Amino acid sequence: MSELLQDVVALAHPAARRAAARAVARRLGGEDMVIFVRDPQVSALLPAPGFAQTLRGGREWRRFVDACVVRGECALEALMPPDGGAAEPAFGFACGEDVVAVVLGATGATAETAEFRCLLPLLASTYASERAAANAEAQARLARQAAAHAESLAAALDQVRGQLQRALRDAGSARQQLEVMNDQLQGQAIELEAQTEELLQQTDRLQQMNAALETARLVAEDANRSKSDFLATMSHELRTPLNAIGGYTQLIQLGIHGAVTDGQHAALLRIERSQRHLLRVINDILNFAKLEAGHLEYDLTPLSIAEVVADLQPMIEPQIQAKQQQYTVRVASPSLLVHADREKLQQVLLNLLSNAVKFTGEGGAISVEYEVPVTDAATVVVRVRDTGIGIPPDKRESIFEPFVQVDASHSRGGQGTGLGLAISRDLARGMGGDLRVESDGRAGSTFHLTLRRPSTP
Repeated sequence: MSELLQDVVALAHPAARRAAARAVARRLGGEDMVIFVRDPQVSALLPAPGFAQTLRGGREWRRFVDACVVRGECALEALMPPDGGAAEPAFGFACGEDVVAVVLGATGATAETAEFRCLLPLLASTYASERAAANAEAQARLARQAAAHAESLAAALDQVRGQLQRALRDAGSARQQLEVMNDQLQGQAIELEAQTEELLQQTDRLQQMNAALETARLVAEDANRSKSDFLATMSHELRTPLNAIGGYTQLIQLGIHGAVTDGQHAALLRIERSQRHLLRVINDILNFAKLEAGHLEYDLTPLSIAEVVADLQPMIEPQIQAKQQQYTVRVASPSLLVHADREKLQQVLLNLLSNAVKFTGEGGAISVEYEVPVTDAATVVVRVRDTGIGIPPDKRESIFEPFVQVDASHSRGGQGTGLGLAISRDLARGMGGDLRVESDGRAGSTFHLTLRRPSTP
């Protein structure tokens, strides 16, 4: 008898199964193994008796085992061991659709893999028998419990019979008590009528209060609209002196008012950067106020998405070159048209690309691609991908809320108002589309901008 066969025989004994599993795994180039056998009651592959029944990363295990059944065998670079610890490679192979062996730590088949695979059906039969025996024992235990419950129920019925007999003997006296109770109930009915009248009065008062609350709600909505109008007005008032600051700064830099020293030039550059940053903040607030107040108008026309994306490249290229990032555009159809407002579409895409550059480190990659999805030929999906810091799952929706930023711990100098994505989603929806994000929170994000295609006459 070969040493592998001896270890396989040990796998059939529950007491030696765990040690035998590790021994077989080492012969197959790994550290440990788990054997899955199909359970006919749930029609699913489950860990055989004696192996870990609860697996860390259970979904990943399930996908891997299903892939092994489809392919016959497959490998995975990293899989979480049942008892925890660091993820390690795994190699799995199936024998039909009812049994799969997964060797943790292995990267592929060995000389003894084929021999062990031939023995898998025998092990599967053994494990299925153990599981059937365990199920039979559980059913027997349930039957014993049911019998004990039936005995208890019979005793309870005898007790109830005795109670009924005593109740019949007390029926005469109970009748007299019922007559007294009837008189009491009549008195209570009169009291309930009075209480009903009082409740009707309270209902009228509540309706009056609800009317007052509705009036207060309308007043609050009007105040909110006034707030938005105020923000829009103030933003316009603030932009005028800021533009003047930027203009005078440029005039001084050009030497209109005399020679400028290197130190003065550096100070003017800082003033200019601060002026541009503050102007961007005010523009965001202005756009947000317009959206809230409903004052934003859309000029929807057929646009070439390729032209819009190409027009944006000169705007972001200096930022990309400064961080030595890779920028690519993947085009499914150069002549693809969308039904959108050119200025607002550029604003959305520029915001997405600026965020991608900002939150992607030096040497990272940013790409833009667009196509017509096979599930909806009336739309175009524009995807902006990056290899940056990613977005945690609990932040994927909140980043589209006003004044919310992904992570305030990053340099404040790179942060804005937290309005960019909120405005971008509102603009996308205002053009009949939508904006959403995909990210696992560890490496990179993908923003999906959905737009409508022009309707054919």
